[in-house]
Amino acid sequence: MEREAIHEKCIGCKKVDADNKCSVYLKPLMWWRIGGCPIATHIEKEIDKTKGKVRVGQQKQKKHKK
Repeated sequence: MEREAIHEKCIGCKKVDADNKCSVYLKPLMWWRIGGCPIATHIEKEIDKTKGKVRVGQQKQKKHKK
């Protein structure tokens, strides 16, 4: 498969090569349609600190058996 040209929002990313094509993804436009490129090096990611700590992947605790 051939790589497609970059999206205008990709300009400035370190993953763009000299041919103006992304060196990671074949279709970079697809990532911008669904919300943003996960590897974009030129954009700072926002971190939502209002939630506090969130536990992920906790096992269910066993209840006391009689």
